[in-house]
Amino acid sequence: MNSLRKFDKRSSQWFVRHFYVIFFEIILVVVFVLFFVLTINVLNTAADARSRTATEQLLVNQSLIGLLILFLLLLNSFWILFMFSGILRQSNILKNIDFNLSRRGTDRRNRDDDN
Repeated sequence: MNSLRKFDKRSSQWFVRHFYVIFFEIILVVVFVLFFVLTINVLNTAADARSRTATEQLLVNQSLIGLLILFLLLLNSFWILFMFSGILRQSNILKNIDFNLSRRGTDRRNRDDDN
C-alpha cells in the first residue's frame, strides 16, 4: 500500500508540473489541424476563383493573408510554449541546486559544532 501511495504522489506531482504544457500542446495541435484544413479549403477556393471576378480574387487574397497571419501566430504559440517549458525545467534545476547547497551548508555547520 505504501508503494501505491508513493506512486500516486509522484504521478500527481508530475501531472501538476506538466499539466499546462501538455494541455497547451493538445490545444495547439488541434488548432494546427484546423488551420491545415482551413488552408486546404482556401487554396481549393483560390484555384476555382482565378477565372472569376476581381472581387472574388481580392477576397481570396485577403483570406490567404489572414491565413498567413494565423500561421505566424500559431508558430509564435509553439515557441512560447517551448520557452515556458524551458523556464520550468531551469527553475526545477535551480531549486535542486539550492536544496543541495543548503544541505551542504547545514552539514558543515554540524561538523563545526562537533569539533
